[in-house]
Amino acid sequence: MISTLPIDCLNKVFECLEENKATLHSCLLVNRLWCRISVEILWRNIWGFNHAQIIRTLIACLPNESKDFLINNGASIPISNPPLFNYASFCKVLSIPHLSIEDHKILTIN
Repeated sequence: MISTLPIDCLNKVFECLEENKATLHSCLLVNRLWCRISVEILWRNIWGFNHAQIIRTLIACLPNESKDFLINNGASIPISNPPLFNYASFCKVLSIPHLSIEDHKILTIN
């Protein structure tokens, strides 16, 4: 039964699904272990998803000191609940052009 496979085996299986986002998304719903493995893979390269939501989630992952810095420098950041994971730690691809375009849509500079 696949639910009793060692985590290393599950990681290998899920790695094969990296290009199949719909299947990985379904794996999120199986149990906590599958969710953690799937999230880590899905968040490696996030720029094919809803940019506004990605930026909001990444901002939510910032330490409070960084959020305070943004607010003190005129940014109005969205208020959100703490994320379930430190999603930013999973990101392996950083697209500066996407980031610079999208941050202006999310952060309202006064």
